[in-house]
This record gives sequence, C-alpha cells and structure tokens, in this order.
Amino acid sequence: MSKLVVLDGHHYPEGAYAEVEKLCKEKGVDFAVLDCNSPEEVVEKAQDADACLCIYVKLDDAVLSKLPKMKMVVRCGIGVDNLNLEDHTKNGIYACNVPDYGVEEVAIHALGDILALERKIVFYSGRVHAGVWSEDEGYTMRRVSLRKLGLLGYGRIARKLGEFAKVLGYTLLAYDPFLPDKFFEETGARKVDLDTLFRESDVMAVMAPATPETIHIVNDENLAKAKDGLFVVNTARGALIDTAAVLRALDSGKLAGIALDVLEEEPPKELCSQLFGRDNVVLSPHIAYRSLESFEALKRMAGETAVTFLTGGEPYNVVNREVIGKAKS
Repeated sequence: MSKLVVLDGHHYPEGAYAEVEKLCKEKGVDFAVLDCNSPEEVVEKAQDADACLCIYVKLDDAVLSKLPKMKMVVRCGIGVDNLNLEDHTKNGIYACNVPDYGVEEVAIHALGDILALERKIVFYSGRVHAGVWSEDEGYTMRRVSLRKLGLLGYGRIARKLGEFAKVLGYTLLAYDPFLPDKFFEETGARKVDLDTLFRESDVMAVMAPATPETIHIVNDENLAKAKDGLFVVNTARGALIDTAAVLRALDSGKLAGIALDVLEEEPPKELCSQLFGRDNVVLSPHIAYRSLESFEALKRMAGETAVTFLTGGEPYNVVNREVIGKAKS
C-alpha cells in the first residue's frame, strides 16, 4: 500500500486534513499527519512515505537523498520557495504545487489594497479614529479611470486582478518575459518591458514568483525610473521588495504609498518594523490567500494531486518539469 504523509501538519488545526484522509481511505492509500520541525525529523519520520504534503519545512538533497521511497512532494501553496527544485530533480522526485486554489482571494485582496491606497481609506479611518475630521490631508487622490495599473508578473492571479481592474477603468500594462503574446492580447493588457512598467505605471502590483531574477526587483534603481507618487502593492513574496529602498522612496515621495501582504521578514523584525506607523503604508500578515473556501480547496487539491499520482494517474502541477521521464518508478 502506498503512503501519503503531511510533513509539518502542526501548522494547521487538528482535523484540517480530514478530507484528504477520507480520500486516501477511499483510494487505498495509507495516510498520516506528522509534526516535523526540522530536516532531521523529516528523515526520521517519513522513511516509509511514497509522497508527502508540506507547508513550510525546507526540502533539499540533504533530506531527499535519505528518503528512498519518496516520489512526490506537494507544496500546500503556490510558491515553492522551500523546495530546492534541482535537488528534487536530482533525486527523481516530482515537486508539485497548488497553483489555483486561491486565485480569486489574492486578486481581490490586491484590488482592495490598491483601492485603499487610491482612496486613502486606511489613512482617513485612522484620522477619524484619532478625532480628526479633515478632508484635505496627505497626498492628492486621482480618478482611477485615468490611471495605469502595472502588473509585474502576469500569471493567473495577475490576470484575474487585471480583469477586475479593467471594469474600474484602469489601463493595464504587464511585464512577464515568460508568457507568449496571446496572453496579453486576450486580456487587453499592453505587454511592456520592465523599464516601461516602472516608468509608466501609476500603480504597480507585484505578482511574480520569487526567483534569482526577481529578488529585490523593486529596488532603488528601478524605483528611480518611476513617476513621483507611485503606489506599489505586493501580494506575492516579500523578497521581491527591497525594504530599505522602499523606505527611502517613501521618505522622498517617489512612493506615495505601499500596501504589503508579504514582507522580507515574517514576522517583521528590525528592518520591516521601520514601516510601522506610516500613514501611507498598509500592512497585512500574509493572509491574501485566506478564505474558508480557499483554505479547504488548498488541502483538498494538494491531497488530490498526490493521491492521483499514487493510484496510477499522471502527475500534474509539476514544477520541476525536467524530472518528467526521469522520476523514480
């Protein structure tokens, strides 16, 4: 009998994987929820697992090479920052994600952040709570139907955000060097290079994956190309933002405001805590993906990905495509 385990299930409430457990029982797959807090515990506790679901635990060659039966790892989320993809390929293990469980939630959260900045909702709420009733404070608000929304990355979530934003009248610019032109043409976004995106955007939504090319892509050099008064929203990965550069841009007025659901430091420490107390900074604790429905879908889809494979189906949502044809049998 094949076995599926959750490596670090303690991050979710007890019983969170009941639906996955039920699916495994129906399909004849053994199932267990583990509480691994270190790579050493993964090696110790997952020796008999053929596939696993993971949340935050880091998996690289030091771990994977010591799991002889492991054939598939499914990250419970979109990003695979904690999975060394080259090491998965080296060990013949499929690395998979769940790319579409919370597209609507993240897109709407990003839109909410954009409108919170455009309409100064958080700013004015704070002022009224402080006993100040005054209309003319802070930066000048503009009509959104005359504004350009730049999308840094144009995957599923960015395209959904663009769909929502077009209804409000935003002109869409999009940068994504990995997508064919048809994706831009079909959605009405103008495909631009990175320099043009920074130069022309009034609002920029950062929605790219974290890769060596995108780490700190919002930096001093790129921000210098932007108009004064740019808004930036990030619901992707905190590492895409150079926080020190953002602090300088907020102080200079190059950035009129920023909304961050993700930070370089989570939870915030010395660097990111310098964002606190600023009227033009909107922060949330990495929850853009969350809703009752998305949370349930995440676990269900992760389980289905693994169970389908373990019961003879073709692997899907494979991130390390190079492993196809070379994976463990």
